[in-house]
Amino acid sequence: MTSGSKYVAVVFAVLCAYFVYVWWFNPVRAIKRRLGELAATLSVPDHDSDLARVARVANLRRYFAEDVRVSAGAGAPLVTSREALLAAVAAFRAPAGGRDVQFVDLKVTLDAGETAHAVMTVEVTGRDARSGERTADARPATATLAKRNGDWVITNAASPETPTRP
Repeated sequence: MTSGSKYVAVVFAVLCAYFVYVWWFNPVRAIKRRLGELAATLSVPDHDSDLARVARVANLRRYFAEDVRVSAGAGAPLVTSREALLAAVAAFRAPAGGRDVQFVDLKVTLDAGETAHAVMTVEVTGRDARSGERTADARPATATLAKRNGDWVITNAASPETPTRP
């Protein structure tokens, strides 16, 4: 191997390491990936089974801190624990046709080494129970996240507008 080839191999390895860090280990990217996973967990397919719904609710536990605070707009009760949040989600039945949850226009800023703030629009699409037509609802939302036990979890979430059912 010539010295030029060695140089190219070292530069290539450094570039690969950099892109792996930016793509996988970067905290902002990790938070965006985590919130995308949460949106997928909140989505409900058409013809949802009770077992799948229970599994989804149980899976939500890993996205929220034990002492999470959730405010869903004026007039809505403040949720002050993960267990209360999971109970509220478990009590909600998605309309026929399911629903799709997406976090769009997501902007994440790192506040300090182990905390971050996310601003997004929550889009929920589904089907109207009466007409069967597609419906869409979009609401602004914010979330504060903290890194606990190696995972980013939501410690505070708020939306200034009370959501409506799609």
